[in-house]
Amino acid sequence: MKTISDTIKNYNHGSIHNYYLYGDDNFLESFFINQVSKKFIKDGGDKLFYHLSVDSEASFLNDLKSRSLFESRKIIICWGINKLSKTAKEEFLGYIDSPSNEVSVIVISPDFRIKNKFISTISSKMSSVDIRTPFPSKMKSWVRYYAKSNHISLTKELIDFYVDYYGDNLSNVINEIDKHRLYMMSQRLDISDEYSSYIENERGYHYWQFLDSLGQKKMSQTFQIYRSMVANGVSHNYILMGLANLFLNIYSKNIYLNMENDFPILNKMLSRNLDLYSSKYKTSESLDILKDLHDIDKMIKTFKYGIDYKFELLILKACNNV
Repeated sequence: MKTISDTIKNYNHGSIHNYYLYGDDNFLESFFINQVSKKFIKDGGDKLFYHLSVDSEASFLNDLKSRSLFESRKIIICWGINKLSKTAKEEFLGYIDSPSNEVSVIVISPDFRIKNKFISTISSKMSSVDIRTPFPSKMKSWVRYYAKSNHISLTKELIDFYVDYYGDNLSNVINEIDKHRLYMMSQRLDISDEYSSYIENERGYHYWQFLDSLGQKKMSQTFQIYRSMVANGVSHNYILMGLANLFLNIYSKNIYLNMENDFPILNKMLSRNLDLYSSKYKTSESLDILKDLHDIDKMIKTFKYGIDYKFELLILKACNNV
C-alpha cells in the first residue's frame, strides 16, 4: 500500500489511474481526490460521485463503460463498492481487468474491517493508497503543509495543542484551525491569543484519549481525563463498554488471537497502537482487569454506590501492575 505523497509524486500521465483508498480520514480523502483531479481531468472533464448503498449500480456501470464523443476524461468516485450485486461485481471486475485510460476510478473503503474475496481482488488490481489517520508526528507534518498552502502562520505550540486534543483524525484538527482563523480574522495564530485561551478553558477530552492513556499506563493523565469525563456527564456504561472492548483486544493479542472484528475499539489510532498496549500488559493483568470490569458491570446494573471508586481503583491497579 502506497502513501498519498508517493502516489502523487510518482504520478504518470500515461498510466491507468484506478485507485483503492483504504481508510476514513476525510481530509486525506478530499486531498487525494483533488490532487488526482488536477492532474487527470484538469479543467476539461467530469467528476462523478456514487454512493452505491443508495445510487443506481446500473448508472454507475454505464458511466464506467460509456465513452465520450469528444474524448473528454472523467473521474468516477464511489463509496460502498461491496454493495454491488453479484452480477455487477463481476462486471466491475471485468472492467478493472481491461480499463480505459480516459476514466479514473477511485474506490473509497472507510471500513477497514470489510475483507472478502471481491475486496481483496479489486484492491490488488488497483493502486492501493493509505488514507488512514496518520500518527501524531506525521499529522503535524500534514498540518504544517495545510498551513503553508493556505498562508496560515501557526506556532509549534499551537500545532502540538491541536494534535494533542483534536487528533483522533486529521479532519478534526484542520476544522479547529479553520474555526480559529475565522474567529481571529487573521492568518497568524498563536497559542496565547484570545481564541486559544477560550478553547483551553472550554475544551473537554476525547474518550479515545482516555483509552489511549490507560493503554499506555499513563496514570496521572488517565485519572485527569476520567474525572473530566465524569464531570462532563459521560455515563459509566459508556466508559465500561470502551474499556471492555479495549482489554478484550489486549487480551486477545496476549494470547495471539485477533478479536478486533468482534470487539472493535473506538478509532484507528487505538487500533494501530494495540501492539504497544499489549506489550504493556501481561496476560494475567488484562484478564484481571476484565474480571474487575465484570464486577463493575454488575454494580452499574444493580445501581450500587461506589462505582467511581471502583473505576479509579481499576486505573490505579492497571497503571501500577497491582
